[in-house]
Amino acid sequence: MFWTLWIGLIAALLGNAPAAMASTIYRDPDTGLTFSQNVGLYKSDGRGVTFRIAVPDAVDSYAPYDVVIQIVVPTEVGWAGFAWNGGMAKNPLLAVWRASNNQDVILSSRWSNSHVSPTPYAGSQYTVFKTGTKSNSTHWQVTAKCTGCTSWQNTEGGNRYLQPKAQNRVAFAYSPLRPSNPNSNTSNFPVHDVHAYWNHEFALASNANFAAVVQKLQS
Repeated sequence: MFWTLWIGLIAALLGNAPAAMASTIYRDPDTGLTFSQNVGLYKSDGRGVTFRIAVPDAVDSYAPYDVVIQIVVPTEVGWAGFAWNGGMAKNPLLAVWRASNNQDVILSSRWSNSHVSPTPYAGSQYTVFKTGTKSNSTHWQVTAKCTGCTSWQNTEGGNRYLQPKAQNRVAFAYSPLRPSNPNSNTSNFPVHDVHAYWNHEFALASNANFAAVVQKLQS
């Protein structure tokens, strides 16, 4: 039976997930960006999905800003999900998987106000970069700019922000099975096998040349 990714992410709110390792710095030779990275483990032998985040350095607290996310996924993974504020409800959600041709990458932006299947979310817009998006026999990788992932409005009308110089709580989920319609970014998902959450260190991901590099990557 196919469920949605977002039902699976409920467990990330409830705990019982393995703790993630501390964030580390990754300097990407392809894009030229500096990322902070964490690995969401889904196997006890160390296999996991790597999540990298890059931010501009000239950003004030409690202000929106663009961010670049890079995700490295083993080919055995059916889908991987990411919650920008560490839970299923009331924050931007992202799911990624490969299309049926095993070449194209599908990104799905979603939102839910409660623990129900979320709807597509236009508040977060992803721009995939050709540079930094690639695959080989063991892994595939996607790199994308997100506008609207670091600031959003809650149901009470207040604004929430991810702090660019601090730790921000995030969550991930994994399944070995693909979505029921892998060519659609609105597809349902099999229930997740593993989830995890951690405090991602955005301060390690600061880039003085963020705007110039992103502009070049988009051209």
